[in-house]
Amino acid sequence: MGYIKGAAREQITLMPDCLEDYVSAENVVRVIDAFVDALEIAELGFKAGPAIEGRPGYDPRDMLKLYIYGYNNKIRSSRRLQTEAGRNVELMWLLGKIVPDFRCIADFRKDNAAAIKKVFREFVTLCNRAGLLSHETVVIDGSKFRAVNSDNNCFVKVNVEKLIAQADERIAKYMTELDVADNTDRRAEELTTDDILGVLAYLEKRKAQLETSLALLDDSGLNHVCTTDPESRLMKTRDGCKPSFNVQTAVEPDNHIITHFDVTSDCADWGLLEAGISGAKEAIGVQTLEGIADKGYGSDEVILNCLLNGDTPTIYPNKNQNCRTFKFDKAEEEITPEMLTSSDRETLKKCIAAGVLPDVLKRGDVTLDVIETTVPSAGQFRNTQTGEIVSFEEMKAAGGCAREKVEIHREPPLFPYFERDIDTDTVTCPMGQTLFYAGPGQPNGQRDENIRRYHRLSVCQKCPNKCTRAKRRIISFDPGETRIEEHFYDDCMAGKLTQKANNKFVRIKTKSLKKQVVVLRYYPNQHRLRSRNQIVEHPYGTIKRRNDGYYSYST
Repeated sequence: MGYIKGAAREQITLMPDCLEDYVSAENVVRVIDAFVDALEIAELGFKAGPAIEGRPGYDPRDMLKLYIYGYNNKIRSSRRLQTEAGRNVELMWLLGKIVPDFRCIADFRKDNAAAIKKVFREFVTLCNRAGLLSHETVVIDGSKFRAVNSDNNCFVKVNVEKLIAQADERIAKYMTELDVADNTDRRAEELTTDDILGVLAYLEKRKAQLETSLALLDDSGLNHVCTTDPESRLMKTRDGCKPSFNVQTAVEPDNHIITHFDVTSDCADWGLLEAGISGAKEAIGVQTLEGIADKGYGSDEVILNCLLNGDTPTIYPNKNQNCRTFKFDKAEEEITPEMLTSSDRETLKKCIAAGVLPDVLKRGDVTLDVIETTVPSAGQFRNTQTGEIVSFEEMKAAGGCAREKVEIHREPPLFPYFERDIDTDTVTCPMGQTLFYAGPGQPNGQRDENIRRYHRLSVCQKCPNKCTRAKRRIISFDPGETRIEEHFYDDCMAGKLTQKANNKFVRIKTKSLKKQVVVLRYYPNQHRLRSRNQIVEHPYGTIKRRNDGYYSYST
């Protein structure tokens, strides 16, 4: 049995009469064509009218169709798009068989960047009208995208001066070698005069680049600068600190569609939650929205602003807490009904400070309490020589906090640590003496039964080589801890011990004051956070798969 044979090339065939017959009714290019034709090109910022004089240009609608088709089919190169427009039947149908030059394609992208971003907003609006977007929740996250800026063209202020000094040293070294090369015969493997001149030219160019970057850093006030792409910043990525952009996305949970994105130069996500929620609200067309994000967005100030906007910032609370706490000094101010319904943040904060919950925060996950707390009084000190009463700042300016080194001689101990025996509940000190349990610890004035303190005054008083300047040494162990390193002897040998140099100021004990504090607590729904990764990472996974980015498995 033979193979399946194709038709002979010389055979006359009856091809379809028009391009329309080559494109099926379900083809994606028909969606692109209909979507772009429905756009108001002039309102988006594209040049809508044709040129009056000179050679006619390409219709921005056709260029936009080509641009969208290229990214939908992993064709990002302008030259490849030009090639595909001349041989791809789908593009022939989509563009009417026009073949734009690659420079025209590249210039279209460059000149219409802002308008293309508005096209994305129009697509989100179309999805919203089709009922594909959730109106209750978005999930917000950021991703670092490498900038078009090499590591060699990114200069950190701390390192630039060192690099300039190194360049000067290398220039001086090669100048010396140049003098030697002119006066002596060189071996074949050594640098020639021309080689040295080439290296010197490179070093001079590099030094000039470094000096220009240093001047730019001084003028801008930044700690680093990227010369090729000045808007990028050094950001921490999986590959280390690289010149990057922080791309923020807001993804809705129903169909995992990106409803809002923004490219920022912020190195962290700390203050970007409110902007992400506001952008998503504007795109979807809703008044309030829940924004789910990770701990990197956990700025208390931003979370409070989101609550005052009527939104729900769902973020993990701080460690060992189940809520976000905001404190205000109690203010005696009359609150009117208009203030309670206001949308001004400062007005709403005045209502909270007065102990009244505004209407926007009357919800099940927000509580408000007025409590009485103790406030330490301002520190005051008495000058024992003059009797003058001064504040802490005045005492510090007069040298009351100055310290001086003190010489203390100690012999090396038997052991460089305190060791605890859990079975006998005793501790052996560095000089081999036994210390006994002396009650629970009290960190920050709070009794903690889990912390165990040990000391023994009688042996410390007689110890000729004790590890403290006080009468006795008290050592505390955390649960399960059996050994604590002792650095007192090393500090003695290194001369690191200091003592107060000025003892003429004495602190005046005053009574603590009491005041009322308004405590606003927000209890986020932490169960909503479990699906965060599955939603916000899904679009990135789709983009990576469409661009042949797969997981690598090792065997």
